[in-house]
Amino acid sequence: MFILWSGGKDSYLSFKKATSRGLEVTHAISYVDRRSGRLIGCYLRESLVREQVKSLGLDFVPVYGSKRRGDFIKNLRSTLLKLRSLAGVFGDIHQKEHRALLERVCGEIGVRAVFPLWHVDERVVIREALTVSEPLVVCRRVRKVPPRFLGRVLDNELLSYLDSVGLSLSGEGGEYQTFVATCEEFKLKLNFGRRFRRSYYECIDLEVG
Repeated sequence: MFILWSGGKDSYLSFKKATSRGLEVTHAISYVDRRSGRLIGCYLRESLVREQVKSLGLDFVPVYGSKRRGDFIKNLRSTLLKLRSLAGVFGDIHQKEHRALLERVCGEIGVRAVFPLWHVDERVVIREALTVSEPLVVCRRVRKVPPRFLGRVLDNELLSYLDSVGLSLSGEGGEYQTFVATCEEFKLKLNFGRRFRRSYYECIDLEVG
């Protein structure tokens, strides 16, 4: 069984929920930009996420592609055919279109799609995620999330801010992305690098220390 892996709180919590139900997750699949060697969305280094996945005892499976070419879904399908898993775990909470897309891809090749967080209240997701991990905010949407939160552990100050301005507490609307360096299974020592911009997002560069 595989999990679609971002390195953040939602994928980690989904992993915990799936394994607590007796599901055996063996592979972590991540979308990686072929040119930069970084995960799409959160712009984390592939090498960093490999180390994280290794610490969980999973095999890392990158799906390389290009946002410009729009070939990630096609390449995901090819990867799943080679992997021959019977089921996959996904961390979506409310994004109906993304879930429908994943279910279509999985359904075409006979893979069961499991969504442990689907329609769980965001406050519950956050509470459970913070119980089992300490997610770092590694990417913020410029003009939506203030720069002071970047590089910090997800905390009540950020959650209160998001709530006060009517944004998604879990970041499901792209408000922010996280990386789990500390959790029940491991604690990674990190080096914090420069801040950089990608389109509407400001990110912080991380490497394993």
